[in-house]
Amino acid sequence: MRFRAVRPSQLGKVDAIIVPLFAGAEPPAWLSRPTRAAIARLLKEEQGVTRLYGVNTLHEEPRVVIVGAGKPGELDAERARNIASAGIRALWRSSVRKVGIAIAPDSIGEERAAQAAVEGAIYGMWRPEAHRTREEERRLPNIDQVLLVTEKGVDDAIERGSAVGDATNVARRLANEPANRMTPTLVAEAAKELAKEAGVRIEVLDADRCRALGMGSFLSVAQGSHEPPRFVVMRHRGRGGSGYDLGLVGKGITFDSGGISIKPADNMHHMKADMTGAASVIAALAAIGKLGLKVNVIGVAPCTENLPGGGATKPGDVFTAMSGKTVEVINTDAEGRLVLVDGITYAQREGAKRVIDVATLTGSIAVGLGQHFSGLFGKPDSFVAIVRETASAAGDRMWPMPLTDEYRDEVKGEVADIRNSTGARAGGAITAAAFLESAVDEGTEWAHLDIAGTFWFERDRPHAPKGPQGPAVRTLIALAERYAQDGK
Repeated sequence: MRFRAVRPSQLGKVDAIIVPLFAGAEPPAWLSRPTRAAIARLLKEEQGVTRLYGVNTLHEEPRVVIVGAGKPGELDAERARNIASAGIRALWRSSVRKVGIAIAPDSIGEERAAQAAVEGAIYGMWRPEAHRTREEERRLPNIDQVLLVTEKGVDDAIERGSAVGDATNVARRLANEPANRMTPTLVAEAAKELAKEAGVRIEVLDADRCRALGMGSFLSVAQGSHEPPRFVVMRHRGRGGSGYDLGLVGKGITFDSGGISIKPADNMHHMKADMTGAASVIAALAAIGKLGLKVNVIGVAPCTENLPGGGATKPGDVFTAMSGKTVEVINTDAEGRLVLVDGITYAQREGAKRVIDVATLTGSIAVGLGQHFSGLFGKPDSFVAIVRETASAAGDRMWPMPLTDEYRDEVKGEVADIRNSTGARAGGAITAAAFLESAVDEGTEWAHLDIAGTFWFERDRPHAPKGPQGPAVRTLIALAERYAQDGK
């Protein structure tokens, strides 16, 4: 898909125009008089035309797709992205190839609105039915050219939006693949292809290398599977020099049965996407490389299956993590934190002074926040505030959660330093974060993003089909941009 910014007078002939429409506001003045009249009739005859993400199509020449933009003054990056995506999705079954999108800067400015529109257009082109055999059920839309109608030059916004949109869809694609087609080895192969395209260095550590490095916690999860684990490391050195300004660590459980503490059968098939954190980190590193950001970033994706085979970890087993701490495994279904602590330690030992981990970690976070916000933990508070502010500007919703000594005390083990589960449901997302914090060195800025409530949606929405949603990718890239601009 190609993008280009044009002024209203330069729009020329297109097959369709996507128009955001705010409550009580007039449509863009540059639309033709017949089109404006048709919109006026629609507003008079239909209720709820400006309802957020509501879609109405006028079969004019060209076709006009009106997307409700809600109240004026409330537009943010997330809404701008979703409006563009809803408009593109409304054209899925059409034969249109060239589409115009009216950029509505509202309260966020034309450049940010344009970037969000590019992200949304790319986001709206993805569909989950990759393995259906009927071509019409998996065929992508015909759209190959998108013109952004704006009064300003937004070439940089188009470049950034394309990189972010592509990365988000990469993460969705990886998470959507069945577990037999996205094993740890295949995740590593996909990461190698992306790294090559982006000019990012990559190495993949096998079980022997991980064992030599002391990753007993990570390897404990892999014991029950015939699929060998893979520890993926991607490096972008945009500013040169030593160390890393940012370390990204993603949970890569390519299928999670729960191990010996086996899960209920209902919806277990979604556990193919328990590697969404790893997919997010891999996709973000590729985008950071493509954008050539002047920042050093290391991405770590510990990948394995969690199965109840004959060699599987048993409740009560004790292992030694890479940090040197001993870990008591109370519940083998609390495996994500076991792989992440070794990933966090590895990133720090490689010189990362800020570490962000991303994981579909706990059902508890979904109970607390639902499907519209990811949980945000970390330290110090100033860094958590930066992550939240950056996420919001990038179009990701995150809510800060508490993490105090009372929760740290709860993860102390009976026979080892720490235990991976308290056995209680109450506060489960917080005690999981406390377990991860045990691997964070003094002086390291750290944030934990629990995306278990936002990584998958069970129903179609106007701006996104059900399935993987690709949360946090935008935030990770935006943080890299932030520290590239700060120069430290």
